[in-house]
Amino acid sequence: MPDTALHVEFDQPQEVFFPGQPISGRVILVTEDKYKARAVKIEFEGVGHTNWDDYESVRRVDHEGKVRYVQHRVNYSANVSYLQNTALLWTSQDGSNELPSGKYEWLFSYTLPSNIPPSFEGKYGYIRYSVKAEVDRPWRFDKAKKLCITVSPLLDLNVIPNAMTPLHDQSAENLGCCCLKKGYLEMRVDIPKTGFVPGETISLNLHLLNNSTVPVTEVKAKIIQQCNFVAFRGGSNFNFTGDSVMAVSQKETKQDANTVIKQTQKITVEPGKEHKLALELRLPSVTPSISQFSPVITVDYLVQVTVDTSSTFGSDIDCEMDVLIGTVPIRQYLPPAYYPPNPAIPPTMPTPIPPSIGAGVAPPGYGFVPQEDSVPADIGAGDAPPYPNGATPYQTKDDTIAIPSAPPLSYQDSMYGTDGTQLNTDENEKPFVPKYPVFNDLPVYNPSAPPQE
Repeated sequence: MPDTALHVEFDQPQEVFFPGQPISGRVILVTEDKYKARAVKIEFEGVGHTNWDDYESVRRVDHEGKVRYVQHRVNYSANVSYLQNTALLWTSQDGSNELPSGKYEWLFSYTLPSNIPPSFEGKYGYIRYSVKAEVDRPWRFDKAKKLCITVSPLLDLNVIPNAMTPLHDQSAENLGCCCLKKGYLEMRVDIPKTGFVPGETISLNLHLLNNSTVPVTEVKAKIIQQCNFVAFRGGSNFNFTGDSVMAVSQKETKQDANTVIKQTQKITVEPGKEHKLALELRLPSVTPSISQFSPVITVDYLVQVTVDTSSTFGSDIDCEMDVLIGTVPIRQYLPPAYYPPNPAIPPTMPTPIPPSIGAGVAPPGYGFVPQEDSVPADIGAGDAPPYPNGATPYQTKDDTIAIPSAPPLSYQDSMYGTDGTQLNTDENEKPFVPKYPVFNDLPVYNPSAPPQE
């Protein structure tokens, strides 16, 4: 039988799209002989899906009256439909239901909704967008080509009021156990701001006071991706109409935590001494924080710092802080080359953002380290350059639109690769890997870094 090829080509070769932006391209059919076909259509789909199985004990009574308990598998799942659209590209007009041999191209264009979350692949769920071309063939199996695409919203840190807020946490622990206490070890950790983008370096400034009788031996820092999945017993389907799903009984949640990057450094802080140091963690290609437009999947990020000592029991202390991952960096401290002047665009002002995004309030000052919580006054002010043609900035819950502040320099596959795609992996020709904006060579922002020793 002659070969017949069906392809989908996008005008955007990276296959990364913004909410509110058109998806455009062409469907190509190449056949070496006459080809039976009734119609050609294209489908656009976006869905949030969660799924897992749990087990519960079920009481059974046999014919002799004996009671036993067996393990029963229970499925939990949810599907949230963000978009579903089908367009007819061609149909047989003469009733022959046949295409002569040759190459055929049909153009398509579809504008994505503005209120949709980014693409994401997780252990218990995903947010996935796809384009599927299909040839309707009478009395034969239809021929189809399905491609998953990446949707990447403009989460602009310049219009999130708390993105530039410094973060602080402190911890003190009387090391040892029971009556064998070793004395107090105190730690304070400062992060210069809350908001970061992939490719950027997160600076951690540590101040240690070792009032114990054992030396400090090691400091460990890592960024953790915390995922929360919501599903319902027996499954439920929703059309997305806001940030919440319908009230359904027997709702369950699953959590999954993944280490994004970690660093370990050997140090020595003798008893009775204090020590200051700075650590740096560079963010790889990861999804931005997900808290809007996603009722069944949320993604947050946590910075965790742990200090170990030579004590056998009760030997460490730790600090934790939530950070916000966006897709447009804060322009306050970047070189002018990132932001060419554009007098045609009016200055932007901070856009109200829901409290769930970057709304952490800095804790009270730690006694032995001065606290500076001042935020530069010009955040959200100044000229903002245009974003790539056709892009529509991410809408807030107030339906106001913020002008984006800088184009991403590159898009890279998620750091988890194909291993991050664990559910319904056969939807694509190979497991789908979303792409995220990564900003290379950004300067390290750390105005309160301790002096180098």
